[in-house]
Amino acid sequence: MKKLLSILLSLTVLFVSCDSTDENSQDPKPVMPPEYSMAPDFDDFQTDGSQRNQTIENWFYSAVNVGVYSAILKGSLAIPVTAFKTTISQEPFYDTDAGVWTWESSFSANSNDFSIRLTADVENDNANWKGFISSSSLNVEDFVWFEGQSNVNGNSGSWTLYESPQNPSAWISVEWSRNEDRTVANADFTIEKAGDLQGSYINYNRNDNNDLNRSVEISNTQSNDLIEIYWNSELKFGRVKSPNHFGDSEFHCWDENLQDVDCS
Repeated sequence: MKKLLSILLSLTVLFVSCDSTDENSQDPKPVMPPEYSMAPDFDDFQTDGSQRNQTIENWFYSAVNVGVYSAILKGSLAIPVTAFKTTISQEPFYDTDAGVWTWESSFSANSNDFSIRLTADVENDNANWKGFISSSSLNVEDFVWFEGQSNVNGNSGSWTLYESPQNPSAWISVEWSRNEDRTVANADFTIEKAGDLQGSYINYNRNDNNDLNRSVEISNTQSNDLIEIYWNSELKFGRVKSPNHFGDSEFHCWDENLQDVDCS
């Protein structure tokens, strides 16, 4: 009887030791990059074109220019962007065989069903991210549609989004950051795809401490213009500067009703 108890006790200690070792061998779970790092909120500039008139020219011009980049992220790159957004709310697990943290989910985009496996390989204080996307209807399996790096505390990082499995070249690159209390955030989106817009960028900023708490700076290589837009995300008033469009280096403003007003 004593011998049996001794064996059972030894096995218990062994199991506990193994579990403890497995837990200790896991890399620290990295903080998920923020949604804005791939899909900033540009809903304040949604337009169907019918809103254009002389009294909201300043806001409308801003909306058209923001819409170019929004269309790329929501259209041409809808699959990787939607894939990443679906993983944000998922609980990850640690894949001990691969040595990576893994998020899994499914989603629909462009009238097709997909699955996403997002992995984070932690090395020291950094995480290397890969988004493996599959779709049986498109005969796509584990295509890395986006990848990036971040520090484990989730305060800065980068992304590269690729065009498609048929043309796996970089479409857009992103550099993003935020402060510790999440009141200030920044993301730079640069078009890498060859063509008229290659090298164009949009810099998105959020600063909850400012009256104009959102801003974008747009550099368009096709029109050789630099556009600056600032607005209040709650009250909707804002201002825009565009030397090419307005013929001056002044800001042009709109109020809470999107009506053109003199800048005070």
